[in-house]
Amino acid sequence: LADIQRQQQHDEDKASAAMAFDVKFQDVTEELRRQVALSVDSKLADIHRQKHDDEDKASAAIPCDEKLERVNVELRCQVAMNVDSKLADTQRQQQHDEDKASVAKA
Repeated sequence: LADIQRQQQHDEDKASAAMAFDVKFQDVTEELRRQVALSVDSKLADIHRQKHDDEDKASAAIPCDEKLERVNVELRCQVAMNVDSKLADTQRQQQHDEDKASVAKA
């Protein structure tokens, strides 16, 4: 009986840890989104300032709209890769925890 109770407590602790991991993953994801949004805003402001400087000088080699599009694409790719990586890590951890729980129950 004591072994069963210890195993149940162990399984409950693992489930609790998995839930805590999910919450932490959500927090990290939100922080990444916040940081990216700040970075995008900063890049956009820089590009708009540069655009006005270029227009004033009439010497822009590459239109600022193209620069803006490149930055947007680059940032979106970075965000997608970060989110995909974090999601894959979470899924691996959940599968690992489920596998351990299955072995423990067996």
